[in-house]
Amino acid sequence: MAADAGPAGAHIFVYGTLRRGAAMHALLAPGAEWIGRARMRGRLYDLGAFPGFADGRANDWVQGELYRLTGDSAPLLDSLDRYEGTAFRREVREAVRDGGVRMQAFVYVFTGSLRGHRRIASGDYFAEVSPGAPSGRRA
Repeated sequence: MAADAGPAGAHIFVYGTLRRGAAMHALLAPGAEWIGRARMRGRLYDLGAFPGFADGRANDWVQGELYRLTGDSAPLLDSLDRYEGTAFRREVREAVRDGGVRMQAFVYVFTGSLRGHRRIASGDYFAEVSPGAPSGRRA
């Protein structure tokens, strides 16, 4: 179902409801330390109550946040796998931090059909869709 839990010091990239200020951010609290803003190649889609990350073209970027997984990351990743459900698959991809530092990080990729779902052109869920976004902006 998902990638292996990975070693201590692994990272996770979040782009929607797990970001700071969002509804489900508390799920990260038991084992993730915020590093900063980051981006990852891909496209973001509005799936209704949450966004979906999908492959994109070379110039497509998804904006989000990068976290370091602390301690034994297996319980946290198991919990996130259950939260994301079967429509998402955890994969390892390259994230780019502000300043250009690149690192490998887990990300949840949407595996369902994107037909009929609006692409979030900016790649930033908080900027275009989320009513609970720290920026306060809505689509």
